[in-house]
Amino acid sequence: MGRNAWALEQLLVFANVTATVRTVVVKMEDGGLVVFGPQWPTGEYCALLEELGDVKHVVIPCNAFEHKIPTSAFVKKFPRASVWVTPGQYGPFGSCGLDLRSCKMGYRVDGVLPAGAPKSSGPLPPWANEFDFRTLYVSLPENAGPVSEAAFLHRPSNTLITTDAVAYIPDEAPPIFGSYFDSETIKDESFWPKSVLQAVFLPLRQGDGATVDEQWPGYGAIRQRLVRAPILRAFSDARAPDAVREWVKSIPTMGKFDRILTAHFASPVAVETSDFLQAFDFLDVPSSDPPISCGDWKTLDDLNTFIAENNLGASVAQGFDYKKGCPP
Repeated sequence: MGRNAWALEQLLVFANVTATVRTVVVKMEDGGLVVFGPQWPTGEYCALLEELGDVKHVVIPCNAFEHKIPTSAFVKKFPRASVWVTPGQYGPFGSCGLDLRSCKMGYRVDGVLPAGAPKSSGPLPPWANEFDFRTLYVSLPENAGPVSEAAFLHRPSNTLITTDAVAYIPDEAPPIFGSYFDSETIKDESFWPKSVLQAVFLPLRQGDGATVDEQWPGYGAIRQRLVRAPILRAFSDARAPDAVREWVKSIPTMGKFDRILTAHFASPVAVETSDFLQAFDFLDVPSSDPPISCGDWKTLDDLNTFIAENNLGASVAQGFDYKKGCPP
């Protein structure tokens, strides 16, 4: 990906969802590697890493299962690396609250990233001389566990590193899809639009027209755009819009960036700060960007209704409509 950064990709396949999961690796000025979101340490994966340099630091950048489950196996391969995690880890693969004393991850953890901005009075990661970071942490008692994600600014390369915060939807399936699907399947015009829609939880609604965007309107609404994933917009953001807004607005305070490295879909993405902020406009004003039709939010709306009616989690924040401004 240039600028002393690399991507190691694996394919996540679960039920009808198939998606790229990407580890971001950055070489620091001392030659050591920082590994964000390590994936399964296969022989090929580890050999590629070792070609790049010495793995000195590991970071679990969020608490989504697909980004933390492989860490236990990974740190066994690289036991000398420091390990820092975002707060709010929970579930069968380890738990960690807001401080190191609460961590029970099944492997050594050297530090917990503080919620919000790092504090000069608190412990800082050994890579903090090159990276700044801001950490989203939301804990609602009705939910199964907290939500957390950190965004990192690599100052020497003007690069923002995120995990799930935003995604850029490309025109075609990335090459790694060929490791699971045959070429005829991938060549089918409907394959990639359907894969995208299933990954972001938009319905497989078909329309009339000659172009792919017309045939799959939901896909056309988010293709070639930097977007907040609809599933996160409907679930996480709808329940804690103030916390998400505060986190998003804190990210540009770290400094300028001209590209984003993400864990899913296309990466790197050339952007300006305004492009990043625009992906979250819906938090402040009615927004039709991306132009996802109101009807295409129905699946996620229905899931929110089911959660509320069965007391399965926190309710959507009162008075907040995460899809306000959507076109009919």
